[in-house]
Amino acid sequence: MSKNNSLKLPKFIIILFIIGFIIRVGFIFVSKSYINPNDWEYGEIARNLVEGNGYARTTEFNGSLELTSSHAPLYPYFLSVFYNLGQKNWVFIIIQFIQAFLSSLIILIFYRTALFLFNKSAAVLTSIGITLYPPLIYYCAKLTPTTFFIFLLSLTILLIFKIKKDNLISKILPGIIFGLSILCNPLALTIFPAIIIWHFIKRKVSLKDLSLIIITSLIILMPWTIRNYSVHHHIIPVTTQFGINFWIGNNPNATGTDYYKVYSIKQGNFVLMDQTLPRRIKRDLREKREIEHSKFFLNQGIKFIKQNPTKFLKLLLKKCYYFWWFAPSEINASKDVIKYKTMLIIFYVPVLILGLLGILMSLSRKLIKDTLLIILVIFFISGIYIITHVGLIRYRIPVETYFIMFGCLAIVKSVKSLISKS
Repeated sequence: MSKNNSLKLPKFIIILFIIGFIIRVGFIFVSKSYINPNDWEYGEIARNLVEGNGYARTTEFNGSLELTSSHAPLYPYFLSVFYNLGQKNWVFIIIQFIQAFLSSLIILIFYRTALFLFNKSAAVLTSIGITLYPPLIYYCAKLTPTTFFIFLLSLTILLIFKIKKDNLISKILPGIIFGLSILCNPLALTIFPAIIIWHFIKRKVSLKDLSLIIITSLIILMPWTIRNYSVHHHIIPVTTQFGINFWIGNNPNATGTDYYKVYSIKQGNFVLMDQTLPRRIKRDLREKREIEHSKFFLNQGIKFIKQNPTKFLKLLLKKCYYFWWFAPSEINASKDVIKYKTMLIIFYVPVLILGLLGILMSLSRKLIKDTLLIILVIFFISGIYIITHVGLIRYRIPVETYFIMFGCLAIVKSVKSLISKS
């Protein structure tokens, strides 16, 4: 197992980085994704920041503009920096170029990670896979935090692997990037239990270094948590969204996705899960604030599970299937997934099969000490989505990137085995 700590990158990997960036920029222009892009809730919050309304958005039930903690702050604040210049095509191009650059840096991060864990052959193959994998190219052109999250999450894990005993910066930096990862997507919190379990099972990071990483990340997180407390008068580390997400996946009408029914995607004719609520409850929720919404939905989800344990288990299995595969079109309102489903399947099937094979191969004594951290992160990320709700492929992309890496290990080991036998 290579432990190369050199900062130098082979020319081949630098060329791959350039090719990856050119492909991503090319996709932005070919798809014309910079023309009136959908920026979802992130864009709404960013526009309110620019207009001086604070970190706010229109509430779902009474339509009033209120300060919110529904979404992690890093991406909306990033958008707001550029929205200050106006929402014009050239502004969106700059945003997408930055995302294309970060997406290309992911190539280098995974090369380094695979080189540290496995060997040069697996690292080179991984970097090629990350360069050409269509969903990674696709999401750098979308105004969602997907690319940011993959970049920060994978960099956090790589920096944890690269901790040096007598280097304080190498111990603080993972905590800083970890904190930013959480502020990009609360799912990064899964690194907390993963790294703690990894420490106690394999002792790869000392307790002192582990504590330093966690404390540093909490310091980065603290200003936002304090802001949330000042707004809601409750301790909210990142967002208030878990309650409603939990209910969406666990209620009498739950389908496993955000949607109860999709009639026509082109016409926008679909029913979101919260639209299935009785009028009386909708009316009551109009009088409640965001934190009360979160508590209400969490309690309703728990109540449903207690009263319907069999249905809960069936839903859990269904969501597990939808997470690792694709939700049917009648409960999935993603135009692009349905349009490009055949192409996505062609690329995803080998990644899924080889990735699982690679994970099994990495359970050997030589590799498990290091790979266990990533396997635990994959387990926790997928588990949280399966417990709440699934359906969008961007939920799975952070996991798919690591499946590409494990899949490349499977290819290298299989080829070496065949050569040795012959």
